[in-house]
Amino acid sequence: MRLPALLLCALCSAACAADDYDLLYVNLDNELDLAPLPTDAPTPCDCRREPSEWDKLFTMLENSQMREAMLLEATDAVLRGELQRLRAELGRLASGLARPCAAGPGEARLARALDELLQGSRDASRRLARLEGSGAPRPEAEGEAAGEAAAGLALGAVLRELRETRAELRAVRRWAARRGLPAGCEVAILFPMRSKEIFGSVHPARPMKLRSFSACLWVKATDVLNKTILFSYGTKGNPYEIQLYLGSGSVELVVGGAAQKLVAPTAVPLGRWTHLCGTWTTQHGRASLWADGELLASTAQLAPSHLVPEGGILQIGQEKNGCCVGGGFDESLAFSGRLTGFNIWDRVLSPDEIRETGGEESCHIRGNVVGWGVTEIQPHGGAQYLS
Repeated sequence: MRLPALLLCALCSAACAADDYDLLYVNLDNELDLAPLPTDAPTPCDCRREPSEWDKLFTMLENSQMREAMLLEATDAVLRGELQRLRAELGRLASGLARPCAAGPGEARLARALDELLQGSRDASRRLARLEGSGAPRPEAEGEAAGEAAAGLALGAVLRELRETRAELRAVRRWAARRGLPAGCEVAILFPMRSKEIFGSVHPARPMKLRSFSACLWVKATDVLNKTILFSYGTKGNPYEIQLYLGSGSVELVVGGAAQKLVAPTAVPLGRWTHLCGTWTTQHGRASLWADGELLASTAQLAPSHLVPEGGILQIGQEKNGCCVGGGFDESLAFSGRLTGFNIWDRVLSPDEIRETGGEESCHIRGNVVGWGVTEIQPHGGAQYLS
């Protein structure tokens, strides 16, 4: 009895042990099945901000070579734009001038158009000078020298092209001045014919008591005789204190008397504008005559120690010589044509100043004794202002 009971207990114990083993095996399998599969490590997040356009711009500007290139590119664009505009205007102007121009208001419009073109050219030149002075490359390293030299050559080429364009504009202006008015001049006085009654009276802003003087004017003569008066100043005692007149083949300046004169054997062309200047000083009697910025004649013995007195009569287009009391003037001395830009200074102008008075701003330069556009000048007998 005891043996079977023992066998039964052993079998029960073995069965319980087998159940525990199966349970353990299953649990282990479950744990292996539920375990997460290995994966790649997650990519870390890039939290840096995307650079803005300003950030990129400042980064670019920090590079000195790129800054120089940008400056030169901007300069080139500005200058080429100016050149294209000026050349287009020049082309339109040249095509317009190729056709006959009517006299009168059309000429004034043409002159104003030329002035505007030249002003635009001067503005472009000034802007170029500022760009060249403030933005010119400054070498900081040997590696930049070659690039800066190339940029300088390119800028020099643009400069030459601009100067050539300005020279072409000046040439056209000089050609058109034969039909219109000189540069910067808005009005002129027309003397339609020779007449003993046609002249202009000038009323200086200050007395004509002079130890030195410079007198300049633009003249466009229709015809010239042996003595054609441009302007004269005289007193009761001496009607020939100062005179500037044209001969058949000369320009003549008189100071202190009819016999005391400086003669330049140069004929003034008819029908076109010519800029004339005469200077004189009492010291050693030095005097000179100029035409279009060129010296025609000079002397050192014209009325030395003379003093031009005040209280006389200053006129343009005629001579007050007292020959025709009650009957006007001498018709053979009268000027016919156009006159503008008449100025007188109480000193001798330098050669550069004389050239400037006949330059691009001619009628905007005024004398301190007689100033064109400021001093009263009254036309008489048929003389009239034209614009």
